[in-house]
Amino acid sequence: MTEQRSLKTRKGTITFPTYVPVTTFGSRYPLDNLIRPYLPRLAQAVMVSFFYAQQMGNQAPARIPMWIDSGGFASLFASAKVSETDSLGIIEFETAGQTQISHPSDVLAFQEQFADVAFTLDFPIPPGTDKDEAQKRQRLTIANALWAIKNRRRRDLPLYACIQGWDGESARECVQAYKGMGFDGLAIGGLVPRSGDRKQIQEIVETVRGEEESLPLHVFGLGNPETVDFLHSLGVDSVDSSSYVKMAADGRTWLCPEDKIADPSPTERMSLALSNLAYVAQQRLPLSASRLLFSGRVG
Repeated sequence: MTEQRSLKTRKGTITFPTYVPVTTFGSRYPLDNLIRPYLPRLAQAVMVSFFYAQQMGNQAPARIPMWIDSGGFASLFASAKVSETDSLGIIEFETAGQTQISHPSDVLAFQEQFADVAFTLDFPIPPGTDKDEAQKRQRLTIANALWAIKNRRRRDLPLYACIQGWDGESARECVQAYKGMGFDGLAIGGLVPRSGDRKQIQEIVETVRGEEESLPLHVFGLGNPETVDFLHSLGVDSVDSSSYVKMAADGRTWLCPEDKIADPSPTERMSLALSNLAYVAQQRLPLSASRLLFSGRVG
């Protein structure tokens, strides 16, 4: 029998497999602020993107281990550009009329201050990306990961190396570059735009797990219950997603996907989101949320 993997953090040990709900800080998604106090009842950890974690301000961080990813999705913004400086990859993008730059050193410094689990700065490679651009994004993803592990100062901060590829062989190149470097886990990105291609997802995940059997393996962004079960069956230890919230914003739950609340209130959206999270995480829904959810408005 294979030994169950786990991950030690300064806020406690996480046992796998597990579902990690995504949350945001700031004012763009106010529903997250309503949901966040309930997350410790339903999840072992919470994921925040570097992009939104910077907006925490005076908002209280999560009481459970907070995973902070690199915010590499910003490289997909219409205004974004992936550039190389001193052999490392950076993201330049426009927001609110100003140019922002994400550099591996900035990401790591922030993670070491606030995160309980960190992920290296990576660059997603969407289907159809030009070959030269795809190879550049992968090369810089690897360079950033190797830089981060060499420059990590907080030894109690688990650091995952991010994998970006377009098939099994390209994903294998990342894993081979990371072997023996001291990473605490591996994380596969870029699968969301490939979510309709189950065969390709399986190829990439099985290749990565075949190359590295012992380290925890995370997958970004694929969070519906059927896909989560599929990924766990392939050896994935953890997944993160905001889909539990997005479905709730539409007035729906995974428990009864054919039913819908028309124009749900913020409180009803919160209850639906918690129901979705409890369902995919196989946890019991808090009683207060259950009362709101089954108050007769679903149908």
